[in-house]
This record gives sequence, C-alpha cells and structure tokens, in this order.
Amino acid sequence: MNNTTIDCPSCSTVKPAPQENDKDVRLTQWPIQIKLIGTSAPFLQDADLLVAADCTAFAAPGFHEKFLPGKKVLIGCPKLDDSTQYITEFPEIFGAAGVKRVTCLRMEVPCCGGMTAILKEAISRSGKSVPLVETIVGVKGDILSETKILN
Repeated sequence: MNNTTIDCPSCSTVKPAPQENDKDVRLTQWPIQIKLIGTSAPFLQDADLLVAADCTAFAAPGFHEKFLPGKKVLIGCPKLDDSTQYITEFPEIFGAAGVKRVTCLRMEVPCCGGMTAILKEAISRSGKSVPLVETIVGVKGDILSETKILN
C-alpha cells in the first residue's frame, strides 16, 4: 500500500442479501470511495472496474442495473478530490491487480472530464494494457456517448 492511501478497515467483498427479484443489483464490495481503497484490495484482482464520478449515480436512472452488473465500482470526484492521489494510486491498482478493463462513467460537465484523463494517464504509468471505455451521462440523466479510449 502507498503512503497516500487510507485503507478502510471494512474493505471486503460483500455478498448481497438474498432477494426475491433476480434483477436486484447491489454492490459486491465495500468501500467504494477511491480515497478509501487500498491498492491491493482483494476484490480488485482481475476486476472489470467501473470508475464512476460521484454525480453519475444520482443523475443516471437505473444506475445499478445499467452499470454495476459484473463490475467492481469505485467512485470519486475529479474536481473535489485530490487528483494527485488518484494518479499515484491507480497505476498501482492497474499494475498489481490485473484489472481486465475500466469503464469511466462521468458527467458531461467539463470538470468531470478530468476522470478520463486521470485514468488514461494512470494506465499509461502502470505499463499495462488495460482497455478504457468512457461513458458520458448528461445532466438530465441520458447517456450521451460511449467511446473506447484505449484498446
């Protein structure tokens, strides 16, 4: 673990409570804040990772059903959080955990574009070939685009 990471003592995989509805989608790990994840969290191993800007879960209707299935999720804000921590932490995650692919889910607002830039730089610094897809959510909750950034 690097010095800038605060490991959450409750960092673990979560098995959702049984539900009557098979379509119920819930988090499969905790915590979800980027600032709280250690770079060696076991649930990151071979993960299909969703890095979502904080606002996306509130703006996109059906966030859980559309974006969570099969993914581990990390959330943060590229404007309000310390992006230098992200630039330090993500290359370690990508390098050590063997992340399979990353989806960056961000809002259409300009400040949110920083999340894609951070992830692109972090993948480059990791020395790994990790596919990166950017999905942009409009302020009204519609999906504006989905673009492969890195193959």
